[in-house]
Amino acid sequence: MKLEKLNLLSFRNHGSSDIICSPTVNLFVGKNGQGKTNILEAIAYLSIGKSFFSSPDNNLVRRGDAGFVIHGLFKSDRGVGYSVGIQYTEDSRKKEVRINKKEEERISALVGKFPVVILCPEQHSITNGGPVERRRFMDLVLSQSHSSYFEMLTEYRRILRQRNTILNESRGRGQRVRDLLAPWDEPFLDYAVGITSFRKNFISELDVYLRDNYSKIVEGNEIPALKYDAAIPVDGELGKDQQRERAYEVFRNSFENEVRYGTTVFGPHRDELVLLINDMEVRKYASQGQQKSFLVALKISESQYLLSKRNEQPLILLDDLFGELDRERSRQVLDLTTGMGQTFVTSADEAIGETHYTSLNGHIQFIVSEGSVAHV
Repeated sequence: MKLEKLNLLSFRNHGSSDIICSPTVNLFVGKNGQGKTNILEAIAYLSIGKSFFSSPDNNLVRRGDAGFVIHGLFKSDRGVGYSVGIQYTEDSRKKEVRINKKEEERISALVGKFPVVILCPEQHSITNGGPVERRRFMDLVLSQSHSSYFEMLTEYRRILRQRNTILNESRGRGQRVRDLLAPWDEPFLDYAVGITSFRKNFISELDVYLRDNYSKIVEGNEIPALKYDAAIPVDGELGKDQQRERAYEVFRNSFENEVRYGTTVFGPHRDELVLLINDMEVRKYASQGQQKSFLVALKISESQYLLSKRNEQPLILLDDLFGELDRERSRQVLDLTTGMGQTFVTSADEAIGETHYTSLNGHIQFIVSEGSVAHV
């Protein structure tokens, strides 16, 4: 996948910015707070339908303006062109999504069509944050790579909200709660088993990529690994009925705690992805350097996984890479990512193009200042 052109109107710092993109590396340089990251944020928005920050849409509107517009021209690896536009209006708090001028009913129509891998400082929470950050990582990759997973996850979350509402409003009422929850039990279990199976298979495949990529970044005897701790005992050798029977047993045993706490305590929304180096948990025992290297290797592995499932090279967004990593790790990351796909990089160092990209043909450097973008 390639992004050929990007247009921003009243988005974050940008009043009106038009960018003709290089098919290889696009480097955006400028001082902090000038709008570099906003460009990557807009690209991600066109790909997954939301910012990679936890920002509501109204916070993305340039101060004093009535809404924002993002438009991109994509071309797939098979040569198919796509025109993608998102318009958000402040008054109505609604956004309109168009693909090839056709209005889509849901913004989720974008997910998976234009795969993207994001590496930004905020994503360090994957290696040093809580379980929710690692579940979010799994869900985003799987939603982009498998439309069936995205649909399953959407339905699971809808049922989970229903269950939690019933449990919260009927806390402590025993059999009354059981009767109210009964209609939701079967679909809840089906989706829970399906999500868990998807995630376990994903982690098994990703682990192979991770070991190879980590060895290219870190020399020595460090061995990374991924382990998925799930509430549902899913075994690939068991049939669907047997898996569901096992899941139901765990599900039934959790009922008393659900009534006590007024929330669903069982299911993939409670599972954990454990990151390991030499069998030691990264979050607890790894140094900052190890955590950064692990995250970079994980993100490169994510790109390779998406390519294997979508037959489409994802866009790679690297925000403040040179500020986050030392020179040697930065060079290693660039060596690994260059040639993997179209890359968008931000940096506060205007000399970074000469330092890292002198031998690369076709890269473009842009200067970003006060929400304006100029080609060097």
